[in-house]
Amino acid sequence: MKIVKFLTVGFLGMITNVVFFYALVDILLYPPLQISVIAFIITSIQNYIINHKWTFTDMTIGRSISYINYFKYLSVGIIALSVNLAVLQFLIISYQPNPKVLAQIAGIISGTLINYLGSKYWVFRA
Repeated sequence: MKIVKFLTVGFLGMITNVVFFYALVDILLYPPLQISVIAFIITSIQNYIINHKWTFTDMTIGRSISYINYFKYLSVGIIALSVNLAVLQFLIISYQPNPKVLAQIAGIISGTLINYLGSKYWVFRA
């Protein structure tokens, strides 16, 4: 059940990320890797709060949202982001997708398992 909640939160985060990325990269023509990092930061805050309050609520009872746990969440996310950026860069160079947001979606999906395992066993553990 926890994985379903995590994937739901991740899907909401992906929507936020993709809308931001599409607007700035595919419409306004900003560089994709830099915008991907900014979109990641925005969605990591959103996802951390929702995961803390909903997905891992049984593991976070009595603990408030904190900078320390957010930075733990962010450090796991940075590992997933590095996978995302590698996939994004590879797909843009190799296939030049139009719109580029398709490569961003593939990158996000590629880092999901890393994010879940790190969140469950390190960030939100009881």
